Amino acid sequence: PRSLAAMGWSNKWNNQDDWEGPRQRLGNRAAGVLVDWQHKGGKSFGWIVPIYGIPMDMPQAQSHGGDIYVNHRDIQDPRPGAVVTFVPYFDQQGLGAEDCAPRQVLRFCLPRDSKSQLTLPMTEVNPCGAYLTSSVFYPEMEERGVTLRKYLWETPLIVYELWGSPQDILNAAEEIGMFEHPDVEVLTSRSMARHEPPESLRGISEEELPNVPQSFRFGLTFREDSLEERRRRLLALIGG
Repeated sequence: PRSLAAMGWSNKWNNQDDWEGPRQRLGNRAAGVLVDWQHKGGKSFGWIVPIYGIPMDMPQAQSHGGDIYVNHRDIQDPRPGAVVTFVPYFDQQGLGAEDCAPRQVLRFCLPRDSKSQLTLPMTEVNPCGAYLTSSVFYPEMEERGVTLRKYLWETPLIVYELWGSPQDILNAAEEIGMFEHPDVEVLTSRSMARHEPPESLRGISEEELPNVPQSFRFGLTFREDSLEERRRRLLALIGG
C-alpha cells in the first residue's frame, strides 16, 4: 500500500482526535477493502477503499484520494486486505466508516488451461488499483451480498475469492458455476481442512501458485459429492 506521506496527506490525518465531531450517516451499508492500518502514538486508524455503495460522483468521495477513514473504535480485528462492510458517514474532515464488519472468505482455484468456463458477470472493475494491482472485482455480485475478486497473476492456476456470509458465498459460488466445474479446487490450509479426509487434499506446488504462502497451498476437491454434500462441507470449512 501507498504510505500516507506518498499520498500527499498532511500530518493532521495521523491524529485521530482531528476526527472528533458530529457525524452524518450516508445511506445504506457499503463494502470496501481495508488497505492500510497504522499504529501511531498509541492510536490506531486505517483506510478503506470502497468497492460498492459509495457513488464516486458524491462530492465527499473526492477527499483523501477516494479512500475512507476508519477509527479503531469503529472496527474489530482489523486485517489489511480483508473485505469489510460499513456504514459511511460524513463529518468536517470527510468520509469515514463506522460499524465495520469483516466478511468471511472462501477461495477457489482453477487451471488456466481448463476448457470449462465459469459464468462470470460481464462488468469487471478494480477500484483498488493503486493498492491491489493484480485484481478485478465484479460489482454485480455485491447485490447478492458477496464480493467476488479474481486475481490476474500469470500463473497456471487462477484464484477467485468470494467474501460474504457463508450462505451468500455458497449461493454465489453455485450461481457462477463453481460447484459444477470439473476442475475446481477450494484453496485452503491444512489446519482449516483438518476435518477433511487426507485423500481429498492436494498439495499445490510453488510453481502453480508462487504468490500464495506454502501453508495455504492446499487444494480441496469435492467432485464426487452431491450438491447438498458440497454445501455442507464448504459451510464447515468457513465456519457457517
